[in-house]
Amino acid sequence: MRVLKIFLLVLGIIVIALVVLFGVYLLLNRQGVVEPFAVGTPELENKVLIASQGSDFKNVVVESLTAYLEKKPAYVEVIDVTSLSGVNEDEWDALVFLQSTEQWKLWPDVDTYLARAKNLDKVILVATSGSGDWKTDKYDVETITSASKMEEMPTLLPVLYMKLDQLLPDKVTE
Repeated sequence: MRVLKIFLLVLGIIVIALVVLFGVYLLLNRQGVVEPFAVGTPELENKVLIASQGSDFKNVVVESLTAYLEKKPAYVEVIDVTSLSGVNEDEWDALVFLQSTEQWKLWPDVDTYLARAKNLDKVILVATSGSGDWKTDKYDVETITSASKMEEMPTLLPVLYMKLDQLLPDKVTE
């Protein structure tokens, strides 16, 4: 009987430790909310929407993209991915979604948007995951994968710039 009590006590301590560690992991990897902002004026011919989650990595990507597009004749609006339900795809020449992959799935708001979108050709999905190589097979959408590590920036950003230039070829000038 005494051995059973010791076993159950040890098992209980292990379960509690695992729950605490999982909670700490979730807190450390929780995505923040992006405060919406715009760059340029809506009267510009090119319009780019960036929908992102908040993290240090994604914030740097958003800052780099807006700085790059500021040099172009483009109006850029940045929103949180949770605001995608109010987006009318016809108002945008390019849409960039920055989302973390959790449980090998698209973020629900991104998934809902992609399911209702009529033109996925103007969508660029940046999917971050631990391994940096997860892609959705649910939609035929341009997907760039990356781990959320700052050392990925020199590889990720030029690809994003090139994809944006392909979506805005007739209007983009140096």
